[in-house]
Amino acid sequence: MTFMTFLGYITIGLVIGWLSRIITKDRGVTMYPSLAFGVLGALAGTAIVQFLGLAGAAFYAAVGAIGILFTVNVFRQDEPIFTETETV
Repeated sequence: MTFMTFLGYITIGLVIGWLSRIITKDRGVTMYPSLAFGVLGALAGTAIVQFLGLAGAAFYAAVGAIGILFTVNVFRQDEPIFTETETV
């Protein structure tokens, strides 16, 4: 893996983390953890795909980032994503 490819996977994770924050707004995790989880998911997805010798590492980087962000946002302790809230 070249350095530019590595930066590309990090960029994919950052973009997906940013989109996650935009979509979930105040219901999801804050911006910096969202970006960090996006990058971690992208790098984890890429590592697994390269370990298995499959093609399409960029696609699996996106899948990994989305999967980790979805999991983190759903199972948050403060205020889970899929609960009804009342506005007072």
